[in-house]
Amino acid sequence: MAHSEVANATTIKSGWWGGLQIFWDAVTHETVHVNAPVWFANDFQGIIGGDPMDGTITWSVVEVLLNTAIAPVADQSSGVIGLLIDADNNAEDAVLYFGDERPFDVGAGINIEFRLAMHVIPTGGAPATGVSVVFGLANDHNLDKDTVAAHAWFRLQGAASLLTETNDTTNDNDDVDTLIDLVVDEYHIFRIDCTDLADVRFYVDGAHVNTATTFDMSNLTAAEEMMQPYISLDKAANVTVAEMYLDYVKVWGNR
Repeated sequence: MAHSEVANATTIKSGWWGGLQIFWDAVTHETVHVNAPVWFANDFQGIIGGDPMDGTITWSVVEVLLNTAIAPVADQSSGVIGLLIDADNNAEDAVLYFGDERPFDVGAGINIEFRLAMHVIPTGGAPATGVSVVFGLANDHNLDKDTVAAHAWFRLQGAASLLTETNDTTNDNDDVDTLIDLVVDEYHIFRIDCTDLADVRFYVDGAHVNTATTFDMSNLTAAEEMMQPYISLDKAANVTVAEMYLDYVKVWGNR
């Protein structure tokens, strides 16, 4: 993938990646814009609700036995959505996704980027090990994340350790440790690059992670290549708490 860049007078840089012109913040590594045929961005400003035809609904939710609904966090700069599983001894699920409508073709070089922080990290061994946090691209929703047919996502599994995973129904790269431990309320920018399905790449704050592993998703069928943004916190019946603050989601690629 050819990659070139030029610096502007501000912190915004521009360059070419996978044949697309990209603008990004050289300090934070946030992707500001991409001149791409497909571009989706949601900064979660305003309220959730309304009607699909008036443009106020983009996301669907799964809320299983939650005390706190998936909703904006009050008065957060630029808009933040909170996902929380609570201390009740229940099997809980909090999912933000497209309701299994999968409009993004990873075979067309889709990238997805998140800015988020863990407000509460599930740590301390059992029962925390039963708490799963994932965010990335996926086929249809399933409570058991290991049974989601095809996906590319970042993951926490009952600990602060940041993992990466891909599955194309043949090649299954599970729980690959980035050696990065997330810190409470510390925002990072996470990106998954599907420009080359034989070599899907994961980035944290602009740095390519898990470079020793080849995340091969080239076995996907045309139907399986159709994916949706997928953000989920879930747990088996235990008293562990986890909470995510999600600042934005951006997706881009070719048509």
